[in-house]
Amino acid sequence: MATMPQEVIDLFQDPTVPKMIATISRDGELNVTPKTSMQVVNSGTLAFADLYGLTTRTFKNLQETKKVAIVAMKVPLAPPFTTYQVKGTFLKYETSGSLYDNFAKALKDAMGVDITGVGTIHVDSVYSQAPQDKGKKIA
Repeated sequence: MATMPQEVIDLFQDPTVPKMIATISRDGELNVTPKTSMQVVNSGTLAFADLYGLTTRTFKNLQETKKVAIVAMKVPLAPPFTTYQVKGTFLKYETSGSLYDNFAKALKDAMGVDITGVGTIHVDSVYSQAPQDKGKKIA
């Protein structure tokens, strides 16, 4: 398990930062989708709320291959750019419990929507995607 450095945790915890999740099917079909709800559970785990259920391409791919890459980026008008990629392994889909309850309340309060579940991701590695770092592995 990789441990996300504090600057990566801070970026993922920022609700204004765009986050994208990429998955791949067993047949090699790629899928990328925004996951603005992506949050840090602990230094080795990320989680995101799901609005649509296990029928989406994201969850079908996660169930088939368990492979995932997530990018979070803060790109101001001028450098420095703060961008990280986390590669990970899908852990589980939760439909109850404290993690689910926290996400459900937050999204209901913020957007007025109900969630169907929460996906959790084990952090395998972390890379800086800032231009000056050229994809350097940092964890």
